[in-house]
Amino acid sequence: MFFLRSRVIRIARLRLWVAFAAAYLFEGGAVWFYLNRETMFWYVYAAIAAHFLSGLSFVVVTAPKPRAVPGIGFYYPRIAGVFTVFLPLIGLVGMTVTLLAARVFMKSLGLAEDYKEKAYEGVGVDVDLPSDITEFLYDEVDVHPIADILSGDDMEMKRGAVNLLRRIGSAEAVSLLRKSLSDESAEVRFYAHTALTRLEEDYADAIDKARFRAEKYDSAQSHAELASIYRNYARSGLPEVNMQERSMASACDHWREAVTRDQENKDYLMRLAESYVESRYFKESLHIYRETLKDPELELESRLGLCRTFFDMGNFIGLFQEVEQLRARPELKSTDPYKTLIYNFWVDKASAQVVEPETDFSEVGHEFG
Repeated sequence: MFFLRSRVIRIARLRLWVAFAAAYLFEGGAVWFYLNRETMFWYVYAAIAAHFLSGLSFVVVTAPKPRAVPGIGFYYPRIAGVFTVFLPLIGLVGMTVTLLAARVFMKSLGLAEDYKEKAYEGVGVDVDLPSDITEFLYDEVDVHPIADILSGDDMEMKRGAVNLLRRIGSAEAVSLLRKSLSDESAEVRFYAHTALTRLEEDYADAIDKARFRAEKYDSAQSHAELASIYRNYARSGLPEVNMQERSMASACDHWREAVTRDQENKDYLMRLAESYVESRYFKESLHIYRETLKDPELELESRLGLCRTFFDMGNFIGLFQEVEQLRARPELKSTDPYKTLIYNFWVDKASAQVVEPETDFSEVGHEFG
């Protein structure tokens, strides 16, 4: 999927404890050889070798460079190795006790912890449906001239188009970026690859921050934010099919958590129903939409959701019956232009009318007479 910092920390911790386990084995062997040194003359040399291997295990097992987690992944193991070599047995035991005590009793305070919280509470990727449908449509329409630029020969224009596609970030933009990976220009391929990588990193960062807030606060809002980012990532066109399904399943899980923690928030419930439809959990989505039909404020969105669910299911009989109920009811109003547009699409009576052709036979016969 993508590189998450929490996973890197877990791997660094695992490597450190494996290094400690190896160090204890070598140090235990060194002690045994030293205590039995009178048995064989070379036991003394074996004890010295095992002791140095004990310290060396911290260098061999852990990371060679201070990259993502320099503390627990690089510097702590080196310090433990130095103490182990220069303070036989005492250094190893002392470092173990020190790290365990720091893990159990110490907690970060001050500016470092404040900075960490502020950094993780920053604004992530914009994930929800647009509030201004006109602006959204203009952004989508902008993709088509970019496609013409990418099919041309102007390298400077192509490079600018690739950068603009990254800023748009829609599924259509991602599709064009993927097509640019096979462009004849190596420069365009490089920029397209970089743009896709940065989009992945943006989503990875947004998911990691949202997960941090969800684990820390465990509130309806934090789970809703994480669910929205998972859903938006699945719909972005970036992940493969299997990862897309996993992301949508995670979105459903966190929408359920949000609904459980704030049952009065109907918006969370409707977003859960939409995620069920996109995950092809049609039974669950139909149950939610039929329950929310009783709420006058949610009737329009619920009926539109039923139409979409039946359409995605391929149940055209149910879709026809639901559309007929929409047409038979008084016109439903909404302040959301997107919902109004979809509503007009389903209830457009002009599409259901059969226009009888009017044929004028007054001219017939003139060509014979």
